[in-house]
Amino acid sequence: MAARRREAKRRHWPENLYQNGAGYFYYRNPDTQQDYGIGRDQAKAFGEARAANAELEKSRGYVSLVQRITAPDEKTLQVWSEEYEAIYEETRKPTVSTMRTVRAGLRAVRTAPFIEKHLRSISTREVAQFVDDATEERGPNMAKLIRKTLLDMMNVAETKGLIETGKNPVAVTRVPDIEVERSRLTLDQFNRIHQTALGMQPWIARSMEVALLSGQRREDVTRMMFSDVKDGFLFVEQRKSRGKVRLRIPIAVRIDAVDLSLDDVVKRCRDAAVSKWLLHYTSPRGARKAGHEVEVQEVTRQFAKARDATEGLVWEAGKSPASFHEIRSLAARLYSDQYSPEFAQAILGHKSASMTALYRDVRGAEWVEVKLAG
Repeated sequence: MAARRREAKRRHWPENLYQNGAGYFYYRNPDTQQDYGIGRDQAKAFGEARAANAELEKSRGYVSLVQRITAPDEKTLQVWSEEYEAIYEETRKPTVSTMRTVRAGLRAVRTAPFIEKHLRSISTREVAQFVDDATEERGPNMAKLIRKTLLDMMNVAETKGLIETGKNPVAVTRVPDIEVERSRLTLDQFNRIHQTALGMQPWIARSMEVALLSGQRREDVTRMMFSDVKDGFLFVEQRKSRGKVRLRIPIAVRIDAVDLSLDDVVKRCRDAAVSKWLLHYTSPRGARKAGHEVEVQEVTRQFAKARDATEGLVWEAGKSPASFHEIRSLAARLYSDQYSPEFAQAILGHKSASMTALYRDVRGAEWVEVKLAG
């Protein structure tokens, strides 16, 4: 949707600054659509909005002209990852196996949302969130490799003066726990947790349904809008791939095991609350209004709450209970059984069949039926 045309008297206002009928200024974050009150002082509002816009550009990895002039030798994480790989291979003389592991870690690091930011501007918070997300989506072993790779990259950068001494943003982050593996989610467990969720806030059950029928990650599920559904398809640009994986999922697709189609689920998301988001709150609470989008972490928390409130669930010995992300694995298995492994690979947005195979692996959580041919 095109931006609203500015009134002549507001032509020189900072971007994202607005004023309501009572003369109160507020700033709207263009990424989250969240509003922040500033007050009635116009000079202060202009200054605050300009500062917020500058910080927003900085968080996106934008390098200003001043930064380029005052720090021309600063490197982005992307550039440094390539130099680091060459330095590692040349100075440490690793074995073939070790270098293979290093490159795997670097490939994972290059998927970081801050990959285009300067090394000095990467924060501990960003690194911690990236490692936490990797733990959730890729498992603790890969998350540990990512942290180890980033830590060493920053240590070497520190010795070369690319970041300040003692300012390694990775050093204080938590090392992922790899002792406990996450349990797979079976269809029966999904159905029972879903039944519990039906007695909670409406969006919780909807989030489970959207995740299962679309086969997408929680980050993509929470960003889905009703306007993404058009011409019989749900259009998805996967956030993890930074928009490089773009899917058109037919809303007629269905999973017979739960007797639902994606179209059914989209229709269920429409309720009394006016919202542009498929997953939204239906009642106000504090500063949050009805219709506001549901945050990613809240999806994780409320699924865990519904899961833990469901009686009789038994998880595999030595493994942690299934998380919301396991719904994606369940979708891969159900779509493979009903359609084909190739269909599951396509709807999950995987580039390789081997990645889909990891999601389809039940890890001993279910009985595998031996089917007769013909």
